[in-house]
Amino acid sequence: MTDSTVKKPSVWARFLLIWALILLILGAVGCFILYRYLGVYEVTRPEPVMDEFIANTEIDDLVRLSKENVQLELTEFEDPLELFSSYIDAIDLSRAINYRINSEKSGSDHIVYDVRSGPNLICTVGLTPDGDSPGFNRQYWVIDEVQAAVITDLLPSVVATVETIAGTNLVLNGKPLTDVYLSGNPTPIPDLTRFEAETETPPAFLTYEIGPLYGEVQLSDAHGNSIAPDGDVVDNTVHYQTFNGTQDLRITAPDDLNVYINGIQLEKKDASSSSLGVFDGLDLYTGDASCLTYVYKIDGLYRNPVVTACEADGREVTPIASAANAFTFFHRGEDDIKEQMLPIAQNYFNAYMDYSAHAFEFTRYSNLLSKILPQSSLYDYVSKSQEAMYWASGTQTEYNDLRYENFHKVSDYCFVCTVIYSADMTATNWYEQYSYKLENAYELAFVSTNGRWLAAGMNVITGA
Repeated sequence: MTDSTVKKPSVWARFLLIWALILLILGAVGCFILYRYLGVYEVTRPEPVMDEFIANTEIDDLVRLSKENVQLELTEFEDPLELFSSYIDAIDLSRAINYRINSEKSGSDHIVYDVRSGPNLICTVGLTPDGDSPGFNRQYWVIDEVQAAVITDLLPSVVATVETIAGTNLVLNGKPLTDVYLSGNPTPIPDLTRFEAETETPPAFLTYEIGPLYGEVQLSDAHGNSIAPDGDVVDNTVHYQTFNGTQDLRITAPDDLNVYINGIQLEKKDASSSSLGVFDGLDLYTGDASCLTYVYKIDGLYRNPVVTACEADGREVTPIASAANAFTFFHRGEDDIKEQMLPIAQNYFNAYMDYSAHAFEFTRYSNLLSKILPQSSLYDYVSKSQEAMYWASGTQTEYNDLRYENFHKVSDYCFVCTVIYSADMTATNWYEQYSYKLENAYELAFVSTNGRWLAAGMNVITGA
């Protein structure tokens, strides 16, 4: 009998076999899970969403989307969209578009990418979960917003300091400068005249500080006149000085008009001189009327004054002329005499302008003299002016404006009015022809003698 025996696997071998099978199954399951996770990871990465967005978006569309959502922290004197548009216009947009995550702005449920054209920052793109998860605590991403980049971090800025006088109206980049931007307290001015010291808000030195400002800075006065800075930008500060010294004021007004500067009434002791002016030598015709004209010269004003005048009954009178802080007032016109006196004034003034343009013609000279009171200063002036007029051998006048205003009856035998005109003149003499513009204003006095109204005084109005 042959002794042949089959050995059975030991317990240890069976254990190893079973353990190997378990590991094989676990490995297969792990590989399957890893495969699934990698698939989920790939489709839930935000980068493919950005890649698709960049690939399908032209640079012009990217800029347009950015401009629809511009959020920049600026002062009221700059417009965020305008500033961003200026930035876009100044950079090179021909470079390839690229993006990089902005770690400071990103979180677990919000991812932000900075998008550039080459090195130039254009916008940020925000991604948020779309609410559906494929598992493994992963989530799909969708683009939530496109927002203009915070370009103020990339631009140089300045602070504008403006030194001025209280009460001066200033405009910065088209918007009024308000006391919100005052730096420090107003500094009182010790040498004010009573016409400013006694006002409700006397002038004082002020300093405004505005910034940061990133774009162009344009300062102007209330009339739109540009104010240049004092110099170049120093330490990111641009300085403006709107106070250029004190100014002087000249006012001409009849004795019986009440005149005010900044609401404070002028007194006769404030006058620097007085004269009869256009009424000089006409005492016989003016009767008891007060015909003195006062000239007031007020020096040392720190800001543009408000000058007003009114009749004794309180009716306001507008200045006949005003220019460069020179004001001329006369009595308020009386409409009930204008219709009667207007032809008289027109008749004289037409003759005067006709004579002025053709003084060499004796007929015009005689015609003008016939309309003037003999022995008056006006008659004497015209009589001696003929030779001085010879240069104007033929002047054509085309009026742009011709007005007869402020008719005022001084007495039964005297009235005054003003003539204001602007005209294009074309003069011809024996060797050339040339054109010029003439603007003038005159105060005229007329008197009645022997039943006729004659011109007796003619003065150029100061400030016209």
